[in-house]
Amino acid sequence: MKLLEEFFKNLSNLIWGDWLIITLMGIGLYYTIMTRFIQIRKIPFIFNETIIKSFLKKNNELKGEGTVTPFQALCTALASCVGNGNIVGVASALVAGGPGALFWMWVAATLGMATKYGEIVIGMLYREKSEDGTYVGGPMYYISKGLNMHWLAKLYAAFMILQICGGNLIQSNAVAGVVENITGISPKITAVVLVFCVGLVIIGGVKRLAVFSEKLVPIMAGIYIVFGIIVIILNIKNIPFVFITIFKSAFNIKAGVAGVVGYSIKQSMRYGVARGLYSNEAGEGSAPVLHASAITDHPVRQGLYGVTEVLIDTIFVCTITGLSILSTGVIESGQPASVLTSIAFGQIHPVFQNVVGISMVLFAYSTIPVQCYFGTVGVSYLFGSKKASYFKYPFILFTVLGCISSLSLVWYIQDCILGILIIPNLIAMLFLSPKVFKLTKEFFDPSNGYIMDEN
Repeated sequence: MKLLEEFFKNLSNLIWGDWLIITLMGIGLYYTIMTRFIQIRKIPFIFNETIIKSFLKKNNELKGEGTVTPFQALCTALASCVGNGNIVGVASALVAGGPGALFWMWVAATLGMATKYGEIVIGMLYREKSEDGTYVGGPMYYISKGLNMHWLAKLYAAFMILQICGGNLIQSNAVAGVVENITGISPKITAVVLVFCVGLVIIGGVKRLAVFSEKLVPIMAGIYIVFGIIVIILNIKNIPFVFITIFKSAFNIKAGVAGVVGYSIKQSMRYGVARGLYSNEAGEGSAPVLHASAITDHPVRQGLYGVTEVLIDTIFVCTITGLSILSTGVIESGQPASVLTSIAFGQIHPVFQNVVGISMVLFAYSTIPVQCYFGTVGVSYLFGSKKASYFKYPFILFTVLGCISSLSLVWYIQDCILGILIIPNLIAMLFLSPKVFKLTKEFFDPSNGYIMDEN
């Protein structure tokens, strides 16, 4: 088993090496330049379109075809990407790369907004209506139809199924572990309860998943953000020094926390960019799968939600985690990354530590039903929508196994599969990019009538 772990660990390091990080950043920079910095230039319009209108408009006022509302698609996508990577992942980046890693997370997020925008636009362009009347899409559809590479599309779908099965094991294991630490409840009992809760969601298909995400995601993100802001405010006197340290660590040859630990620019950049992209999932191909079911009148309108996703996931949630850890000084405690955020929150009051644990449970729980949807779409692409309905049964089994198993090997395999998934998606994004730029120009041309109410 140790040899197998070592093999997949080395393979994971090879796949997730500098070359993949540079490629991901390069795609983001390419889309940023070619869309004329849409994620910055159009941010007021994007905020109005994706957030304000979502709360003001009723479903029957939406134009276009689709299965769920755009806001429901946004919440479902956030349920997928807002997870324990926002807590543990950020902490591990700060430990391995220093405070400067947070700056490079911001850079990765800024470029990732353009990447996610682009892949959603492509996904909407090539989506299809399945046999059961719901809209489906994702990399396998635009790889097949846009690049005419059917074999690669099928391979992507197969790997996506494997990836979400491993993801289910990891997320359910996280739920069981946190619940046991907080309450002492056995993982076996947690498995039973979790299966019941997940089953209530996935049995209703994409519409119930959308309603579930629409209700849970704002609550779970809101709880963590509010308590995180409280931690930061109560340490506000340290914030100026924290920002100075972040920028010094990001650019100096050697900089660290209070001069105690030294970090190179390369370390800060590598871990900050990697964790940032891992958290917001820009370029992975997950967002097009989830947004393909949204009701919209133009692919670009839905693509704008990708900018909002990265903004919430990385700029808001990850930043709150980073500033909480740095402003409380717990990064110098020598404690493992997995508990740094809990310790930071706990410095305000012991009850605050439970907020982190509860957030981790909610983050993981919200992700599991979304992963089931990914698998269902993959099976549907390969074998048809009728057979896809049976996928939920083996998926439930993986939920149980995740609660009661040790998963160190699964983490390495999961990273390998995820890295493999990204490559064909980036290839498709590169070759299909002219369509994104053409649609962007079309959408923002006032004469076409799509943005008559732009402020």
